[in-house]
Amino acid sequence: MSDLIWLLIGVTILLLIIGLIQLRTPSRIMNSRFAKLILRNTTLGDRLCEIIYGVTMVSVIIGIINIKASGYTDIKYVLLVVAFGVNITWGIIDGATSVYGGLVDQAEEDGLVNSLRRNKQNQQYIDQLKDALQRTILRKLNDLDQTKVVDIVREGSPENIKKYGASIDDLKSFLAILMMDFITVFPVLIPLYMIDDIRSAVFWSHCVAVLLFIIIGMTWAKHLNKNILLAGATMGIIGAAIIAFSFYFGW
Repeated sequence: MSDLIWLLIGVTILLLIIGLIQLRTPSRIMNSRFAKLILRNTTLGDRLCEIIYGVTMVSVIIGIINIKASGYTDIKYVLLVVAFGVNITWGIIDGATSVYGGLVDQAEEDGLVNSLRRNKQNQQYIDQLKDALQRTILRKLNDLDQTKVVDIVREGSPENIKKYGASIDDLKSFLAILMMDFITVFPVLIPLYMIDDIRSAVFWSHCVAVLLFIIIGMTWAKHLNKNILLAGATMGIIGAAIIAFSFYFGW
């Protein structure tokens, strides 16, 4: 493909990634089915984590594979296969464990509710349910209102234990996570296809990776009410250090 096509692909996916972490992006990109599937089935925290995972893995792969010593005549395609292989494998593992980890948590919560309904005065179960509320939006209620919620829950009847399995929504969540690890390969690898000199190509590839580290750090800081510039600089330094470390041992 021509450099222009590679550039358009890279810019489009880079804008999509930026949009997924709630920064301004053209609506045409964010209204695509691809973007909507990810946005509807993941949280902002999920997306920030998956993007940083994906960018880190691709950057490390480019660093640890010594291009000149590899013996391959066209290392670009080797890197492409390895990068996609690693990121897709990670996406499958992370997507599946996220879904089934969530099901285990759901089963544990249901078990707690059933135990409390069978033994309504057990203070240990009451305390555990209050602790569980702290991981939901109900943590914003005061102690009295949280106690009322606990009272409502424990007044119900115990339910029969059911079998827990993945639903269609769980499958969508799995695909959304897999897609995020898939798309992060493109912005970091595309410079290798646009620049003939391999060292220059790797340099610009790492620049894109560090830029994404900075953007993610600033986004985290924005939502956590932290210093945006400091967080961006810190994440950029961490990203550069990871890349330099892998590059040193690979080259």
